[in-house]
Amino acid sequence: MKILMCTDGSAHAAEALRFGALIAREAKGPVTLLGVLERPGEERKVNRMLQRTSNALCDDVPDLDIRIRSGHAAEEILKETEETTYDLVIVGSRGRRGITRFLLGSTAARLARYCQVPVLIVKGKRRELKNILVCTGGAECGEKDTELAGRIARLTGAHVTVLHVMSQLPLTPEAKMSDLENSTEALLESDAREGAHLRKDLEILENLEVEGRAKVRHGLVIDEILAEAEDDNYDLVVAGAHIASGLRRFMLNDITERIVLDSTRPVLVVR
Repeated sequence: MKILMCTDGSAHAAEALRFGALIAREAKGPVTLLGVLERPGEERKVNRMLQRTSNALCDDVPDLDIRIRSGHAAEEILKETEETTYDLVIVGSRGRRGITRFLLGSTAARLARYCQVPVLIVKGKRRELKNILVCTGGAECGEKDTELAGRIARLTGAHVTVLHVMSQLPLTPEAKMSDLENSTEALLESDAREGAHLRKDLEILENLEVEGRAKVRHGLVIDEILAEAEDDNYDLVVAGAHIASGLRRFMLNDITERIVLDSTRPVLVVR
């Protein structure tokens, strides 16, 4: 797993580097530490943070590279991912400007929308990675979310919960109103499309030798995902931002962005 860890020298970026190190140390693959200078006079602060992170990782990461770019953080990170192939990008969630519902142009939100590489957006202070929540919409593309979550879980020894929310409004034309009332056990045993995908998700985790379980909640999709993340104190929430069309694409993008904005814990956005 080739990882890009990014910093602008802010405290939130420092938390992202610390959390990202939990994965990087276990992955033992190539890691690039990218410092982005958005304003004149920031080079010393950014260099200091890059050096501290490098010193902390050097014993566990055999292939460690440090790069510095100048410009807008989101644009420079996107350029870096276009010029070099990465499997995972790790950033902080707030930078200096903050990230709110009214600031979708912020670095983290722009990366969540436009980056073609999975982006881990670190929020808050998490000192371990032992409990992962995967949010599935019951589609084939969602298997990428489960597979990447499983790979990370295998590295860190984490447990994975695959969550499907039965909404009052079906996100897929194939969904039946009767299916929206299913319990976890009933859905797993049913011939519903969502049940088949949950079974496939659990099979993916089993093949990766990762402990996993399925869970179903009922209600508004975003509200239930955020509630589940808080109720079981997950260390990481995994959500997809997959290519779709029409209304479904709009709804899925909106759900993913809302999770990024409103979650109090790290969010991994997978394409």
